Amino acid sequence: MLTAYNWDTRSTNIGCPPTNTVLLLLILSTTRQLFSGDNMANKHMENVRTINSAVRTMLMVAFLGVFGYLSFLGYNQWIKPGLEAEKIKQQMAELQVKFDEQQEVLLKTQTALKLVKVDQRKALIKVLEKGVDQTNDEPYCVVEFTEVDPDGVSISEPREFRLRGNRMYIDCWIVKFEDKYIEQADALRSASLCVFKSIYGDIDQMSGGQTLDSNNADIQTAYGTLDPKNAFEEQIWEDFWTLANSTEDQKDLGIRSAHGQVNYISVEPGMIYEMDLRASDGMSLRPSMQTSNTSRSRSSN
Repeated sequence: MLTAYNWDTRSTNIGCPPTNTVLLLLILSTTRQLFSGDNMANKHMENVRTINSAVRTMLMVAFLGVFGYLSFLGYNQWIKPGLEAEKIKQQMAELQVKFDEQQEVLLKTQTALKLVKVDQRKALIKVLEKGVDQTNDEPYCVVEFTEVDPDGVSISEPREFRLRGNRMYIDCWIVKFEDKYIEQADALRSASLCVFKSIYGDIDQMSGGQTLDSNNADIQTAYGTLDPKNAFEEQIWEDFWTLANSTEDQKDLGIRSAHGQVNYISVEPGMIYEMDLRASDGMSLRPSMQTSNTSRSRSSN
């Protein structure tokens, strides 16, 4: 009887599992399915996140590309032309400054060159007569001295001088200024100054010379445009020989040289001689023209 019971129990254990065992198996199966579903969900979510990330990356790249392209277009169309225009404007301003500087230099150079060629004092000497004095057999000549402006218009009354000899001498005082004053077109020192002191023949000698510029008023009238009370020139002419021998005084006044100068020529009847002074040069004496209504020589009783 005991044996049969045990058998039945084994049979029952083998053929029909207990209820708790079945439940355990069901729980395990359900849990496996649940875990399997979670894994699939996790994989699905991961795939979604990957796709979203890729889409965001593509959108960002596209946005940056569009933004960069638009920025490039904006730079080329608005910013770059403005920068180039500003650069060109600055370059033009620099060129304008250089141009103005060159114009100033050119103007000074042209003024200096013009002043160098300007005749500051000019005189015409006409030979009215040339002959031999019968009383002493001395040659002589009669000349007419007239100061004129650069256009040849008389600015003084013609004066006649009878000279002993065949050669005419004209004594002058000359003052030349430093070149920088000519280049700068200085109001007082842009041209050399001259005084016509005397005129004489080769037999007269300098001691027998006849006065041309008798006083400072004559000098101012000759220059025409100067103030009759020009203290600067009065200072020069009042004590000319002291100034001519003083390097310090000459330096203070901007003078390059101050000296006397004698021009002379063997005159011919009927000739007109021109004497002039240029801005940076000394006095020049040269033939200007020949008149046709004067005999070449005469004899004087």
